[in-house]
Amino acid sequence: MRVSYEVGRELIARGHSLDLYRLNMFPNKGSFDIAREATSVRVTPYRPLWGALDARLRDVHLAPRSYTLFGPLRRVHEKLAAEIRAGGYDVVLLHHDALTQAPYALRWLDGVPTVYYCQEPPRFATERAIREAHRRHLARPPWAVGQLRLLEDRLVLGRLARADYESARHAKVILVNSAYSRERVYAAYARNAVVCYLGIHPERFTPSEVGVERRREVLSVGVPIYAKGHELVVEALGRLPAESRPKLRLILPVPGGTEQLEQLARTRNVELVIDTGLDETTVVERFRMALMTVCAARLEPFGLTAVESMGCGTPVVAINEAGFRESVVNGVTGLLVEPDAGSLAAGIGLLALDVALVARMGAAGRKNVLERWTWKRTTDQIEQILVDASRS
Repeated sequence: MRVSYEVGRELIARGHSLDLYRLNMFPNKGSFDIAREATSVRVTPYRPLWGALDARLRDVHLAPRSYTLFGPLRRVHEKLAAEIRAGGYDVVLLHHDALTQAPYALRWLDGVPTVYYCQEPPRFATERAIREAHRRHLARPPWAVGQLRLLEDRLVLGRLARADYESARHAKVILVNSAYSRERVYAAYARNAVVCYLGIHPERFTPSEVGVERRREVLSVGVPIYAKGHELVVEALGRLPAESRPKLRLILPVPGGTEQLEQLARTRNVELVIDTGLDETTVVERFRMALMTVCAARLEPFGLTAVESMGCGTPVVAINEAGFRESVVNGVTGLLVEPDAGSLAAGIGLLALDVALVARMGAAGRKNVLERWTWKRTTDQIEQILVDASRS
């Protein structure tokens, strides 16, 4: 959603006309709603069972997924695609569908220049850790309900992965956020993709003034809890000497789901502060004041958090995998470590004891962001890809 907002707004500022097509689900887009900037907005109703599921869908309860994610959703995307075709557009830029990933609409846009920004193929299809964590979540009590969820899940996931592949193969051009994601797209779709890195607004994500003392805390950001590695961060901090152990500040979009993490923090004697629903100004303040940002998600496709932190002059300690290998320069803008609590603890401990190293890496990270990771640079590339697609 942030990518569509930032890129869309920049394209409009450059004189392009942008008509937005979307479904009526998730009406509250918060501060990243491109509808406020678009030339026009066309909302297509999605009301399976004649509206009987409206309340559930508003709360992102999709059951029965074996129904809602296939027939009704496919039909409404076909209608949406027909409206787009009738618009006579130069090019169509599509983003992830929150329900299916590759949007069904791609299937009915053959002959229209289409560019699909694929943040990632379905990870549940190839990553056992993601799939098992997802199923543990479904199996939560009550027991009978959990078993029904698991049964439906076995019916849905394979079909959903096949649907994603079928939709993605109709895209004329596929964009991805990292070289790692390009590899995953080729593995999933047997398609070449174009790496188009994401960025930040460097005039918003800025360092603190010289001389401002940082808090003795580290940041860990994002959901889902099980995928972002927050538990690993707690385990790592628990291995540091109590007298030099920073506290952990967790930033989440919404409250809830942190009970196990809080219990682990108490067991490991780690001070945990949880912030939810922060605006961008407050998030920037949290980045500026932290000793470091810890990015412990496994196989993170890109990781915008790392770039935002570096833009604020705060170094990053990240798992030496996937997209973090492309955004964090090891030993310069942060540290890349092995994916275990001991290695992560060593990286955190090194920075926590060396204020000069934090400042030096923070300054190098800021410089790197200005050179490589801005929305202007992202949009320059996307704009040229859209122009080329419209002409070919």
